[in-house]
Amino acid sequence: MPTPQVLQNENATRALKRGFDQIANLLALTLGPTQGAILSAKDTGAAPEILTDAATVARRIIALPDRAEDVGAMLARNLVWRQHVRAGDGGATAVVLAQAILRHARAYIAAGGNAMMLRRGIERAARAAVDALTTMARPARTEELAHVAETLTGDPKLSALLAEIFTKLGPDAHVTIEDYLAPYLERQYYEGGRFVGRLVSPYLITDSATRRANIADCHIALYAGTVSGIDDIEPLLKIVAETSWHQVALIAKEISGTALMTLVLNHRHGKLKILAAELREKDSKRTNDFQDLAVLTGATILSPETGRPLAKIEPSDLGAAPRVEADADELIVVAGEGDPEAVKKHADTLRARIETLPADDDETRDLKFRLARLNGQIAKLLIGAHTAAERGVIHQQAEKAIRALPLALRKGVAPGGGVAFLNCIPAVRAVQATGDEAFGVQVVARALAEPFKRIVQNAGLDAPASLIAEAQRRGVNFGCDAMTGQIVAMDDAGILDSVGVLREALQTAVSGAVMALTTETIVLHANPQTSYEP
Repeated sequence: MPTPQVLQNENATRALKRGFDQIANLLALTLGPTQGAILSAKDTGAAPEILTDAATVARRIIALPDRAEDVGAMLARNLVWRQHVRAGDGGATAVVLAQAILRHARAYIAAGGNAMMLRRGIERAARAAVDALTTMARPARTEELAHVAETLTGDPKLSALLAEIFTKLGPDAHVTIEDYLAPYLERQYYEGGRFVGRLVSPYLITDSATRRANIADCHIALYAGTVSGIDDIEPLLKIVAETSWHQVALIAKEISGTALMTLVLNHRHGKLKILAAELREKDSKRTNDFQDLAVLTGATILSPETGRPLAKIEPSDLGAAPRVEADADELIVVAGEGDPEAVKKHADTLRARIETLPADDDETRDLKFRLARLNGQIAKLLIGAHTAAERGVIHQQAEKAIRALPLALRKGVAPGGGVAFLNCIPAVRAVQATGDEAFGVQVVARALAEPFKRIVQNAGLDAPASLIAEAQRRGVNFGCDAMTGQIVAMDDAGILDSVGVLREALQTAVSGAVMALTTETIVLHANPQTSYEP
C-alpha cells in the first residue's frame, strides 16, 4: 500500500493558505457590478465558457497541480459552493471575507498568538455582526426586490420580471427557466398544482387546439391503484350522476380495460363529463402526489392497501375543484377546495422537513416544489439571446437571483456594495474581550471592510480607504457607486443587498476560515480520488 505524505505545522499551513488564496483571488474578480468575466476552456476544443458567477467558476476548478495547495483550494471551493446552495448568491463575498480573516489571523498566530483563543474571538465577533445585520434589515417591497435582483444580474428588465414574480408568488415560489434560441424575455404563471401525469385517452380531449381535457366545477376521485373492470367504476359513476354537477375527474395509478372504455363512452354520449388521468411519477413521488392532491381537493385516497377499493367509494370520499386540466404530459388541479387549515398544516409539515435537510439534497428540491404547488406558487421564466454564450450568462444570472430573492423577502434588505458590512464594524468593536480573543474580534472588524474594498478595486478606483472614510462620514446609508465612482445614498441609487445572503456569506466565511486557521496537519494520499462535486 502506498505511504501517504504528511505535512505538519508551517509546511501544512503555508501550503493550505497558498491554495486558498489562488481560488479566492480568482473568484474575487466576480464581486461587484463591474465584475470581470472568466473564460473556462473546454477539453473538447469548443469555444470557452463565459462565467460571471463565483460558484460556477469554483465548480469548474477540479484540482490544482500542487497537491498540498490543492487542499486549501478545495476548502475555498467547498466554502463558495455551500454559500451558493444555501443562498444562491454571495459566494465571492464569502471567499473575500474568509481570505481576509485568514490573512489577518495567520499573521497574528505567526507572531505567537493562540489559535483557539483567536477562534473564540472571531466567532463572537461574527455573532455580533450577524445580529447587527438583522437589526438593520428592512422589508423588501417590489421596488427593493428589483434593486436586489439588479445587483445580482446587472439586467434591469430581467430584474423587474423576477421582482414581479416573487412579489406576486412569495418566497416559496417555484420558478423554472426555459431557454429560447432568439432574444426573448417573458414570464408565465401557473395556477394550481401541477403533477406529472397523462390523460388516459384522446377521446376525452375537450380542446382540440391544445390537445387538452378541461372540466370545471368537478368532483375529484383519487385511487392509488389500478382501475380496469367495469365493476370498479360503476359506484363512482352512479354517485356522480346523482349530483348536480354531473362531472368528475378520476385520478389513479393506472386506468385501462373495460373501465376505460366505459368512462370514454359515458363522456362521449354526454351523460357525464369525465376526465381520467394517471399519475406517472416513480412510486415514492406518486404517493406524495396523491397526498398533495388529497389535501388540495379534500378527497379521500382509496387504495387496495387500505382495504378501500374504488368499488367501495362513498359520496364523502369525493373532493372538488373549480377546474382540472390534463394532457399527454401533465395534470393540473386549479384551486382545489380542500380545507384551508389542512392545506396550511400540510405545508407547515413540508417546511419543517425542509429545515432538517441539506439545501442541495434531492429531497429538499422536491419538497420545495411540492410546497409551491400546494400554494399555487409556480412560474416559468422564458429567456433567449442571439448566441448560446450570451444565453448561458443570462441563465446563470437568473438562477442566482431565483435562489437569492426568497431570502430577501424573508430576511429583508440593507444597503449594498459592502456598506452593510461596514455598518456592522461598530457593533463588532463593541464586543468585550481580552488577549488573543480580543485580537480575534479585531480580525473580523478589519475583514468586514474587504468586500467594499474589493468592489472598489474591481471598478478600477483608487484609495478605497479614503472612500470608506468618506462614506462613513456621510452616514450609514452611504457608499460608493462602483459604476460612477461617486459616494451616493445607496437607497436612492438602488444599490441593495439581501440581508439573508449577507448573513449566510459571513457565517460561511467564518466557518471556512476557522477550519483553515486551526488545521496544522495535511495528509496527502498517494492515489487520491478526484471529486467533481465541490
